[in-house]
Amino acid sequence: MARFWIIALFLLLLSGCGVGTARMEHPEDPQGRYREQIAAAMRLLQQKEDWAGRAEWEVLKSGDGWEVVAWRVEHPERKGPDRYLPWGYSVIELDSRMVAVHCHRKG
Repeated sequence: MARFWIIALFLLLLSGCGVGTARMEHPEDPQGRYREQIAAAMRLLQQKEDWAGRAEWEVLKSGDGWEVVAWRVEHPERKGPDRYLPWGYSVIELDSRMVAVHCHRKG
């Protein structure tokens, strides 16, 4: 019986149980320093999702382009990353000309 619990504990630790999902703390201002990237991502998101109007944005430089993460706000009354579900986001990849080259949807 002890062996069972040791194996179960090992599997929980291996799966990362208890480790928080990396979700952003502070969204970017859509009218701020990344307004062009967010506007390009918003145009694509509006075509694909019905929650684009309540998205909050994270912008990351990647190679010669950008990754714009649109986080779907599910709990507006909460603070920080608790506002979002771990699977409630889309990643829009933009090239250097602000053209969407790929979109990954997670929920």
